[in-house]
Amino acid sequence: METWNRQPGVPPRPPGAWQGWGSGQQAVRRAGSRVPLALALCVAAAGALLAVTSVLVTAFAADGGRTMRVRSDSMAPTYQPGSIVTVHDTGGSPVRRGQVVVFSARDWGTDQVFMQRVVGVGGDRVAIDPAGVVSVNGTALGEPYLAPGPTPGMPVDVTVPAGRLFLLGDHRNDAVDSRSHQSEQEGTIAQAAVVGTVSPGTSAPSPDRLWTWAGTAVALAGLGAAGVAAAVRRRGTAAPAWPPAAP
Repeated sequence: METWNRQPGVPPRPPGAWQGWGSGQQAVRRAGSRVPLALALCVAAAGALLAVTSVLVTAFAADGGRTMRVRSDSMAPTYQPGSIVTVHDTGGSPVRRGQVVVFSARDWGTDQVFMQRVVGVGGDRVAIDPAGVVSVNGTALGEPYLAPGPTPGMPVDVTVPAGRLFLLGDHRNDAVDSRSHQSEQEGTIAQAAVVGTVSPGTSAPSPDRLWTWAGTAVALAGLGAAGVAAAVRRRGTAAPAWPPAAP
């Protein structure tokens, strides 16, 4: 029978320890330690896939245009604040009445970009009565897109110069539009200032960016967990250090 001298404070060495004792237990531990690492990597991959898919869906939804977020309620209820809209280049085509456009408001003394509806084009006579009813060339407009409620204001009667546009917001009580800039070219802006036309229809607040950030956060969390799992696995698979046997 093999014997060895145990040092004080050192637990007894199991028989055959120097012959690879515990190799079966270590193999089980190594196999088990791979599970958290694999799960963490799967979580990271799923988060990355979510973020990439969100970006691709947004890009395809734009259908060749570019997207922008609505910052004010001047076009509500058609486009609510926080909505994502798709803006298409006009390609040199003339803008038509009723279209919603994004334009640079430099003619109004600001470098800001606005989004409003075209009511009159070059040569049109636009009149707004004290009750807020809009007429173009003597015909009152039916405007089902307007925000509910009366829209009283100062009367307007202008003839739009050639190459220019008369624009109004759908939320007439909250929009700063052609009515508010009568001293600058009778409130009109140059058609050349139009950045693009907005796709028709009502846009709901879009979660695309939320999903992108969520996917990125999940991916980063998964990578962090994978790093921790790998470190734990390295520590867990280290061979036990036994003191040398006494001579």
